Amino acid sequence: MSRAGDDCGKFVFRMQTLLNLKIQIENGLKNDLGRAVQELERQKDILNRLNKEMDEYVHSVNSKSWEGISVGELREYNTYISYLSNRVKLQKENIKKAQLVVDKYRDKLIKAMQERKVLEKLREKKFEEYLKDQVKEEQKLNDEIVSFNISNSEE
Repeated sequence: MSRAGDDCGKFVFRMQTLLNLKIQIENGLKNDLGRAVQELERQKDILNRLNKEMDEYVHSVNSKSWEGISVGELREYNTYISYLSNRVKLQKENIKKAQLVVDKYRDKLIKAMQERKVLEKLREKKFEEYLKDQVKEEQKLNDEIVSFNISNSEE
């Protein structure tokens, strides 16, 4: 004798392939976001090194100006400090660009997570419906068995 579950088979979510794809996309975006955050941190480190180097040169110029420094040396220091200042400005732009990339991936990841969650909720709802149908089928089968037994016992 077969059970009610055998007739209907196991639960199959018709959109499982799509859900799997959404999970893959989400995982890929997590990796992309991680790399973008690493790049942002790398750009910030470069800026910190540039700022530190510039501070050291300014401090050095100030120290030497008290000791006495030639006009030529002062020009060289000022030229290099100006160069570092321009590099700092460019590096700040690099940081802004890297931050935009991080924001872009974060937004994509949030959207992908929302899409996955919607599909998972739908899957849960369909599974609950499946379980209810299984209970109904089992109840129907039990009712048939009971009515069969009653009709046989009356004969």
